[in-house]
This record gives sequence, C-alpha cells and structure tokens, in this order.
Amino acid sequence: MSDSAAFHEIDEAVRKDEMKEWWSRYGTWVVASAVVIVVAVTGFVGWRQYDQAQRAAASAAYSAALAQIQTDPAAARAELEKQAANALQPYRSLAALTAAQLRPTLEEQVTALSAVAPGLSATELTDLALVIAAFKSIDTPKAEEMVARLEPLAAPGRPFRLSVRELQAMLAVRKGDTKLAKELWNEIAKDPAVPQGASQRVSAMLNLHGGAEAK
Repeated sequence: MSDSAAFHEIDEAVRKDEMKEWWSRYGTWVVASAVVIVVAVTGFVGWRQYDQAQRAAASAAYSAALAQIQTDPAAARAELEKQAANALQPYRSLAALTAAQLRPTLEEQVTALSAVAPGLSATELTDLALVIAAFKSIDTPKAEEMVARLEPLAAPGRPFRLSVRELQAMLAVRKGDTKLAKELWNEIAKDPAVPQGASQRVSAMLNLHGGAEAK
C-alpha cells in the first residue's frame, strides 16, 4: 500500500470517527428539528383546510338565515343573533348588521344598528350600519341628529359619501330648505362615481324642484 493510500484511509477513518461523534452529540436535535418542520408544515396545511371548511360552513349558515327571512323573520333573527355572537368574521358582523334590521319597530332597528356599528369588523360595515340607521330615521324626530352624525362619512374616499349627501338633501327638503337640497343633489350628480340608481333619484328630484345645473 502506498503512503498516499495509507494516509487516505487514515483520513477517512478520522472523518468517520468525527461524524459518529458529531451525530452522537447532535443527531437527536437534527431529527427533532426535522420532525418539528414536518409537523409545522402539516399543521399549517391542515389549519388552512380547517379554516376554509369553517368559513364555508359559516357562509352556508348565513345564507340559510337570509333565505329564512321571507318565511319566518323571527326565527331568522334568532339564528342571525346566534351567528353574531359566534360565527367567523366577516359573517359575525354581517349577521349582526342583518339581525339589527329585523327588530320589530323602526326605532328598535335604529337603536340596534347604532349599537352594533362600532363593533363591526370593517370600517365600511360600520359606515353602512350608520347610513342605514339614518335612512330608517329620516321621517322621525331623530332624523337631524342621525344625519349630523354622518358628516365625517361624507369625506372624499369614504364609500358611502354620496348616500350621506342624499340623506342631507332629504333632511333639507323636510326642513323646507330646497336651495340646500338642490345644491346637494347637484353635487351628487356631478360626482363621477355616482351609482346609476342614485343618479336616477337625484335627476328625478332636480327635475321635480327645477334645480338642475349645467355640468
């Protein structure tokens, strides 16, 4: 055997001994780390599947409660209130928003909508709850108070700013201030984001009151 071959065998033996020593010292940790990684990946995939299944179930339950409103509104409200306490978001907030509108009287609906609004899961839903409450109270003594609360929602970029202006115009008409109402309707009509339904309502009001302005 040549000297080089002998040195090679000695080097291999030393490396094997070093590997055995390293493995005896750290092998358990390597295996444990690998197990943790596998468990974590498996758990994440399982959680995603579980989460998707839970959300699908929440969606189906919410849809079923909505369908029940036509035939048994009391039972639908009870089910929605249950979901408002326990369902996953956003169905918890949607259920609370819908259940509030199923209260027996307009006054109770307005009170319930105002109460649930701050706890809803998104700013858009909070704004929507307050706008609905104001629409429901427009022919009541609380109209001015409710509409006044909406002024911050009329800021640029807020999703229901045109609905707020429409409510302000309705309140102005009730108070006999058709000049202000026409200014608000014209503001809505000129907004490039005005929905078709709102545009048609505003046009009808402007035609009725003779207040259309050139765009």
